[in-house]
Amino acid sequence: MTISLAGPDGTELVAEVTGSGPPVVFVHGSNGDLNSWADIAGRLTGYRVVRYTRRNHPPSGIGPAPNSFDAEAGDLHAVLGSVGRAHVVGASYGATVALHAALADSSRVASLALFEPPLLLTGARLAPAIEQYQRLFTTVRYADALELFLREAAQIPDDVLASGPPIPDDPVAAMSALADLEAMAGDDGSVQRWAAISVPVLLMQGGASWPPLPEGMDALAAALPTAQRVVWDEHSHFATVTAPELVAEAVQEFLDGLA
Repeated sequence: MTISLAGPDGTELVAEVTGSGPPVVFVHGSNGDLNSWADIAGRLTGYRVVRYTRRNHPPSGIGPAPNSFDAEAGDLHAVLGSVGRAHVVGASYGATVALHAALADSSRVASLALFEPPLLLTGARLAPAIEQYQRLFTTVRYADALELFLREAAQIPDDVLASGPPIPDDPVAAMSALADLEAMAGDDGSVQRWAAISVPVLLMQGGASWPPLPEGMDALAAALPTAQRVVWDEHSHFATVTAPELVAEAVQEFLDGLA
């Protein structure tokens, strides 16, 4: 069932709800949508699955600029307000959104299952990248703008980029990445703040991910010493795509253990 709801500032959010049982809300990463989690979410049993598309990513609406994690956390709380207290599963940027939402108000968050939030790839260091990105965007160089995001914000190594699919010359994808870049640049980068989160947490990562993603996960694990942690040595930051069965198995086991 497809539903439409509004974030705190009125931005439209589109979600897909399937199954029955305790609700689990999935939050996608950059340049994704509610379908990004379809393969993993479809493997879960015994839960009501809620996948929503974040603001600035079609088919959800465009929010005010500049984007922020506060706005995105507000959207997640709007989803939780609609479906009730829920487990939250997030990947990459979406995992950072989940952290912000739980820190702001954990009363509707039953647990967090997080795959590699890029916690050390935020802050004022991204200000020059935003300026360059905006110049590329306004001169209709969308593929170049997206490549800048992948290199400067995500810090994807050259060999990984070279082995991946061609970067699309897509204005919609470029707009979405700009919104994520704005939120990342506006974040203060402090990892210790997450120590205030008291709900059960599962941390998931790929052992082959590039720096500083592993370092960020180590810092998050230190801030959340009671969190469960799983590492898939042969997979990278793309494990939600390359190993959906492993991610789904870990999430299922974690959630079932909380029942």
